[in-house]
Amino acid sequence: MTSPYLYATKQRGHVREDGEERRRSVRYPRVADAWIWSPTADDPVEQRLEVTAVNLSRHGVAFDLDRPIASGSFQMIEIALGEQRLVSEIRIVSCRKLDNGQFEVGAAFC
Repeated sequence: MTSPYLYATKQRGHVREDGEERRRSVRYPRVADAWIWSPTADDPVEQRLEVTAVNLSRHGVAFDLDRPIASGSFQMIEIALGEQRLVSEIRIVSCRKLDNGQFEVGAAFC
């Protein structure tokens, strides 16, 4: 039986052609409010961008954004998990345009 998670990752292109998962740890689908901003921002509250976190793992996060962002750049991310908040620096690993016009961004926690 194929898990819904594996099916979702195949749909998003995260499985190599030989069928092996590329990630170091399993990502769990989550829809959460999240924001990113530059670590050098003068006013992070005013300069942050709202994103939708679509999956989360021990080593990273993937989220949808309405504009492209440079791979290799560093950002700060805040993810709302109920009453708790996760705040971390991230390194942008990938950014690809989706059929709906949004951009799927993959990032690793620093």
